Amino acid sequence: MKVVIIEDSELIRNQLVRIISSQPRVHVVGVTGEEEAAVQMILELKPDTVLLDLSLSPGSGLRVLKRIRAAKCASRVLVLTNNADEAIKKQCHAEGISGFFDKSTEAEICLQQLFDWLPPLPANEQLRLQTLRETGLLDVPEQEAFDDIAKLARDIAGTPMALVTLVDQDRQWFLSNQGLPVRETSRSIAFCAHTIQSSEVLEVPDAHTDPRFADNPLVRGDPNIRYYAGVPLVLASGEALGTLCVLDTVRRKLSETQLSSLKTLAHSVVGEIELRRKMLKLEQEVDRRRAAEIQIAHIAMRDVLTQLPNRAALMDRLDQLLRKVARSATQMAFLFVDLDRYKLINDTLGHEMGDAALVEVSNRLMMALRDSDTVARLGGDEFAVLLPEIGSLQAAMAVAAKLNAALGEPSLIRGSRLHFSASIGIAMVPEHGNTVEQIMRHADLAMYQAKHAGGGTAVAFSQTMGARAMDLLALENDLRDALQRDEIIAYYQPQVMLGHAGLCGAEALARWSHPQLGVLGPDKFIGFAETRGFIHQIGQRMLEQAMAQMVMWDARGIYVPRVAVNVSAVELREGYADFVDSALKRHGLAPERLELEITESTLAADNSIAVRVLEILRRKGISIAVDDFGVGYSSLGQLRRMPIDTLKIDKCFVDEVTTNVQDAAIVSAVVTMARSLGLRTMAEGAEDHAHVEALKRLGCDCVQGYVWSKPLPPEEFALWTLAYIRDSNHEDLTTQY
Repeated sequence: MKVVIIEDSELIRNQLVRIISSQPRVHVVGVTGEEEAAVQMILELKPDTVLLDLSLSPGSGLRVLKRIRAAKCASRVLVLTNNADEAIKKQCHAEGISGFFDKSTEAEICLQQLFDWLPPLPANEQLRLQTLRETGLLDVPEQEAFDDIAKLARDIAGTPMALVTLVDQDRQWFLSNQGLPVRETSRSIAFCAHTIQSSEVLEVPDAHTDPRFADNPLVRGDPNIRYYAGVPLVLASGEALGTLCVLDTVRRKLSETQLSSLKTLAHSVVGEIELRRKMLKLEQEVDRRRAAEIQIAHIAMRDVLTQLPNRAALMDRLDQLLRKVARSATQMAFLFVDLDRYKLINDTLGHEMGDAALVEVSNRLMMALRDSDTVARLGGDEFAVLLPEIGSLQAAMAVAAKLNAALGEPSLIRGSRLHFSASIGIAMVPEHGNTVEQIMRHADLAMYQAKHAGGGTAVAFSQTMGARAMDLLALENDLRDALQRDEIIAYYQPQVMLGHAGLCGAEALARWSHPQLGVLGPDKFIGFAETRGFIHQIGQRMLEQAMAQMVMWDARGIYVPRVAVNVSAVELREGYADFVDSALKRHGLAPERLELEITESTLAADNSIAVRVLEILRRKGISIAVDDFGVGYSSLGQLRRMPIDTLKIDKCFVDEVTTNVQDAAIVSAVVTMARSLGLRTMAEGAEDHAHVEALKRLGCDCVQGYVWSKPLPPEEFALWTLAYIRDSNHEDLTTQY
């Protein structure tokens, strides 16, 4: 309700404003104590109610009343005055006031009369308003569908006016206003605010004799309503959002047939509203998914710290440029940039300073390059630069020198003065190779030569670089021997459920039991094995070991629900599904006990053969998990189409999930997306119980990391599992997840 207060006493004005404003559904829209200002304010603001004092300075409250009535203003007027003269009182009533009260004795009665004009609220008002906003129909242009229904209602009832209304918090909005020139009115004077109180038709044959509406501004003034019949628009969920109503300026009553027809039309309005609501929700869901896909794509293609393109984005860009070079017979250069002595910054000044240094380095590299060049962060302190259409090796060397000069300028970072330099390896295309693997490998070899030369310099790849190549050859021979001597063994890391004690399973991780160097992690040989063609043998042995180990644990009464085995993209070829199926039957293991982990790049590669193999495996009952999710560049559309069951959230997002709002938001987005796609989620790299609690709050299903255990040899894993069962005091861990 909109109220204007006309009172010449500032003290009383302030008291009235304070009391009236305490009612959240009443809004004081204007206050004055002068006649001219009062008349102008009332005619401009068109309030629902005027609280009027007759003694004004300057002016007269009675003259204010006469002037606004002469101007056809039908607002309710409550006179609150010290002038109790009967003649004055009669004049006020003659001008159509709604109440006359003595200021000294009847102020509370006057205000109660004001508050009593507020229509009652439905019991479900908050839910009703929320549902109303979900329709998206407030403040929209005229809608043809609703206009057609309102016109038909007007014709059936034989009335000059028909409305489709939505009752908002403080107003009623007309979706269709046939016969009325306005699109909304105040809720406090709306007949429809009473109609939505029930599911029945509200018919007012003569508003002049109805105490609820007799002094209503819509009755006493334009549009001079005398007859009203309204049908509430009640959704299937029970919320009455508004009405379909007909109005007339004469007293009348509709027949039962007419009322029944109005009810039928009201059902049509409700159906249209429900349709619009569902369409809006669908549009919002599409927008939300599109935003999530854009965010995930951005995350997948960008380094989180520096916002530079990451390794996946770089390789994609390099592949495109290689194709362009092959077509146009031009040259390009690939620069492998490795910072010198960066570890010293991390070890002496801390990781936060190290991160700040990497951001500074990335900015300097970008500033020193052309817009057409690409700089990316490969990981750690390693960067790469693509120089398309570079004229010669000498030009590439000049760019490398420029980069080192830019890095060499002193930097003041968080109060510390730092100097940077880099070892840069250069590979030219097509001179030094024409595939992504060749170019990156040759630039890497050249970078190591620059590093061995003392750093702070650039070296171009040369076919005479034998030292590094010999090391690689030695590694290849050692790996071949390792496969013959069964030195590639499986370690196991537990995967633990969140929400209640229990194992999701275990991941089998490849280790190389090197006779001289000890146990080596997969980062030391898996990538090399993929490039040298050993990955098929390693993958098959890991699969056989994991299955055999599951059977042995089962025999000892140690039940691990599922074992996850990593599969390289190059393994997913014709015949692989048959090999897995045969191995499962040979070991007597149910397919549901096996999960195969693929990298996100496997999805992004759009490899139809690999996808077909995964689909066959999944149909057999084998689970498929996407490892290190979030650092590749798969799209939401690809995930929806891919035969996968689990998303493993990459450790880089888990590391700071308790302290970094962005990382927590990313994890939450991935979990939400996974649920919408019917996928499980597993977080990798949880270090402590704070990580576990945060991931549990965010809705993650399972957790893997040092918080439970590092990867263990089979016997140690068995002991860990038995201890976990005992310590968790959980009687039955054999339930399948």
